[in-house]
Amino acid sequence: MTNHKQNVYKSYDIIANWMDEHRYRGLFEKPYLDNAISYLKPGASVLDLGCGTGEPIRQYFVDAGFQVTGVDGSTKMLEIAKSRCPKIKFILGDMRKLQLNEKFNCIIAWHSFFHLSQDDQRAMFKTFTDHLNDKGILLFTSGDKDGEVWSDNGGENLYHASLSPGEYKDLLKQYRFELIDHKISDPECGNATVWLARLEQKLEE
Repeated sequence: MTNHKQNVYKSYDIIANWMDEHRYRGLFEKPYLDNAISYLKPGASVLDLGCGTGEPIRQYFVDAGFQVTGVDGSTKMLEIAKSRCPKIKFILGDMRKLQLNEKFNCIIAWHSFFHLSQDDQRAMFKTFTDHLNDKGILLFTSGDKDGEVWSDNGGENLYHASLSPGEYKDLLKQYRFELIDHKISDPECGNATVWLARLEQKLEE
């Protein structure tokens, strides 16, 4: 068993086929996805960070008519995603180094953001704001408390980290986000801890 604390996408390269076979393809995330969609106009642009194979979340937004760009650090996961949805724009890259010079109406980091270290997560909030239009939507999952954990997935030891709920709230406020919805360990959503926020419009100087 190996571990890649600083670059979890390397583990996903090893277990891509296993993850694809074992990923639950139901949509218990749907209430949160629909809440995010309720703030978007038809055809809005969506950036899916850590998109993996793109199922089922990416596909849900595509089927709803949104313009989706997927980013992932795992070559193998993107190969699977591209084989199933060749017309979607996919970018091989580390979300921590993201500089697309493009803004989106929505950013999703579902079960991906929490693979970053605590310091990298703090730094990501500037990346979020750099890639969101005013009133853009941010949807991400985190752990339920401050700390680090490891989990065995297909023989790979995957790293996860989380800040405290209070620190996430402080970061959202610092970076001009209005918290719309938040639930810790939602039993109706696979015990995910979910954050949904909207970027406030920048005041004219």
